[in-house]
Amino acid sequence: MKNKSVAFRVAATLIHAGLLAAAKAQAADFKADATLPPVTVTGTPTSDYLVPTSNSTTRTDTPLKDYPASIQVVPSEILQERGVIRIDQIADNVSGVHAEANYGGNGATFFNIRGFSESNGLRDGFRNYGYYAYRDVQNIDRVEIFKGPAGALYGGIGAVGGYINTVSKRPQQDNFGEVGVTAGTHGLLRSTLDLNRVLSDDVSFRLNASAESNSTFRDNASYHSWSIAPAITWNNHQGTSLTLLTEFNHLNRDGFDFGVPAVSNYRELSRTRYYGLRDGMYPGVDGDYGKNDTFSQTLLFEHELSKNWKLRLAGQYASARQRSTQSFPDSTTATGNLLDYSVYSGANEYSRQYSTRAELVGDFSTGSLKHSLLAGIDYGYLKVGSKGSQVSSMTLDLFNPAYLSGLTPGDPLPGHEGVGKDYGAYLQDLIELTPQLKAQIGLRADRFVNRAEESGADTGRGQQTACSPRLGLVWQPVASTSFFADWSRSHSPNVGHSGSNVTYDAEVAEQFEIGVKHDVIQDRLNVNVALFNLNRNHILTTDPSNPILQVLTGKQRSQGVELDITGNITPRWKAIASYAYTVAKVRSDTTLPVGDVLSNAPRHSGSLWTVYQLESVPGLQVGAGVYYVGSREATTPNTFKLGGYVRTDLMASYQQGPWKTQLNVFNLFNRKYYTGGSAATFDYTLMPSPPRLAQLTVSYRF
Repeated sequence: MKNKSVAFRVAATLIHAGLLAAAKAQAADFKADATLPPVTVTGTPTSDYLVPTSNSTTRTDTPLKDYPASIQVVPSEILQERGVIRIDQIADNVSGVHAEANYGGNGATFFNIRGFSESNGLRDGFRNYGYYAYRDVQNIDRVEIFKGPAGALYGGIGAVGGYINTVSKRPQQDNFGEVGVTAGTHGLLRSTLDLNRVLSDDVSFRLNASAESNSTFRDNASYHSWSIAPAITWNNHQGTSLTLLTEFNHLNRDGFDFGVPAVSNYRELSRTRYYGLRDGMYPGVDGDYGKNDTFSQTLLFEHELSKNWKLRLAGQYASARQRSTQSFPDSTTATGNLLDYSVYSGANEYSRQYSTRAELVGDFSTGSLKHSLLAGIDYGYLKVGSKGSQVSSMTLDLFNPAYLSGLTPGDPLPGHEGVGKDYGAYLQDLIELTPQLKAQIGLRADRFVNRAEESGADTGRGQQTACSPRLGLVWQPVASTSFFADWSRSHSPNVGHSGSNVTYDAEVAEQFEIGVKHDVIQDRLNVNVALFNLNRNHILTTDPSNPILQVLTGKQRSQGVELDITGNITPRWKAIASYAYTVAKVRSDTTLPVGDVLSNAPRHSGSLWTVYQLESVPGLQVGAGVYYVGSREATTPNTFKLGGYVRTDLMASYQQGPWKTQLNVFNLFNRKYYTGGSAATFDYTLMPSPPRLAQLTVSYRF
C-alpha cells in the first residue's frame, strides 16, 4: 500500500503542477504569489493482466462483463513475461484451448478449442486460414479468444469450437522504440525491433520486425525466419481515422517435420530422429524441405457520424504459399518395425483470401430501453489448393535409421483447388432492459458459393443460404457480478478438397452456455466460469482410406465446464489461472465408432502462471508457470492414448532504466509428452515435446 500512496501523491502533484501552469499562462494579472487549492486524486490500481473489452473480436466497445459469452484476452504483458516466441504458446493460459501439431513445422499452428480441432482463426477480426499462413509473434499486441461458434457475427470463417483472434500492434501517439536479442539452447538466436514514430499531428508510423535461426532439438528440423510489419495511421482527432497494417513473413526449413508416426508404441521411438526423406538417402534425390511466404494487408477506416454513431469500413487481403517435399506415413499401424511412407515431391500449396465489410455502430433509446447496435454487410473469398506433386513410396524401419528400402515412383498427385465465397448481412443489438438486465439479439444471413476443381476442370459446384442466430442474456444483481446465458447456431462452409472432389453443405454448430463473471477485486482480479453444450453436424473429416483427402460425415458433441481467473492478487502479485473439464465424443458416424472420444481433447486440463515483483530489489520480478494436460485419445477411431503431463516453466527479469534482462526456462523438469491433433491429416503423426529449454533476452527501450 506504500507504493500505492506514493503513486497517488505523484499523480496529484503532476496534475496540480499542470493546472497551476495553465492558470498562470491564462491570467497574467494574477499576483506572483497566487496559488491554486490542493488537488486530491483517489482511485484503485488496475492490473496489466486485465483487459476490459475485446473490441477487435466483438467489434464493439461493450465491456466483457456485459457481453453474454465466454471471451478471454491474453495481453502483451503475459506474452512478454512468458517469453513467447511461437504461435503454439499464445493460448497456454486459457481454459479449454490446446495447441495441436502443426503442418510439418511450418508454424501455422492449429488449436483444439472446447474439444474441436480448428484450422482457422482470426487476424485483426478477419479470417486467418491456418494451413500455410506462417506468422511471427513479434507483431501480436494481444490475443482475444471467443469460446464456441460465432457465426451470427463472423459467418463462414470455418471454426465451431471457437476463434483465436491475434490483434496486430497499431501505431501510437508517442515516440518510442525497443530492440531485443534472444539467445537460447539448441542454437536459438532471435532479434526483434518495435519502433513507433509520430510523423505529424495526424500521422503515426510503427514498424515491427524479427529474424530468427533455430537448430531445434529435432534432427533435420532447423529453420530460419524473418518478419517485417510496417503500419501507419492517420487520425484527424475529430472522429476520423485510417490505419494500414502490412505484414511479410518468411520461413525456411531444412526438413518437413511431422514428428513421429502415431503408432501405439510411439513412446519407444526416438524423440530426435527425423522420420522422412533426408538428403543423401537415395542417390540424386533431394530430401524433404519447406518454405513458407505469407503476405497480408489490412485497411481500417472509422468515421464518427455523430456523438452516438460510427461508420466503419475494413478490408483485408492475405496470401500464403508453401513449397515443399514432405514424407507422410500411410497408416498408424506398422508391420513389425516397418511403416510405409508416401513422399510428395515439389508440392506447391497456396491459399488466397480477401474480405471486406461495412458496419454501422451506435447507441440509441426506444422509450426506457437503451440499445447498442451493430449492423453490417460483408464479403469473404477464400481460394485454397495445390498445384500437385510427384509421389513416391518408401518404407522406414522405425527403430533402425540405417534401413533403406526402395524409392518407388507412383502416380502423381493432380492439382486441386477449392473456392468459397460468403455474402453476409448481420445485425446485433445489446438491449438494456433495466440497469441490471441486458439482452443480446444477433442474426446473420449468409449466401455460400463453393467450387471444387481438379486438374483445371470443375468437379463440383454448390450454393447454400444459411441463417445463424444468437440470443444472450446478462443479469447483474450487483455491479461486481454478471450471470449470463447464450444460445447460438453457426454455419461453417466446407471449402477445400474432398474424397470425391465435390462441394458439400456447411457444417452446423449449435451451443448453449451459461456462466458467471465476477470481480473478486474491482478492476484488479476477476473470475469467469462457464458451462457449455456444443453440438457439431455435417463434419468434414479425414478420409480413412486416404489421409490427404477428406469426406463429410458424422455428428459430434462437446460438453464441459471452464474456469478462468485473471489479475492481481496484491499490487505486486499477478496471476492467471485456468481449469477445464471437457467431454467431446462422436454421436453418429458412417466410419467412426459412436461414443469414441475426439483426439487431442483431454478431459481435465489446467494452468497457473504467476509473477511477483520484489519490493526489496526494485526492478526484479520472478515468475513460474505450471501446465497440466490430462491423457487424451491419440486417434479417432480410438486405438491408444497419449499420456497426461505436467510442465513447469520459470522466469526472472530485471529492469534498470531502459535496459531489461529476462531469463525463461521451459519444461524445467524435462517432462516427455506428445502433441497430436485431428485438424485434417494430423491424427497420423505426433510431435514430441521439446526438452528443457532456456532463453535469455536482453532488450533496450528508447
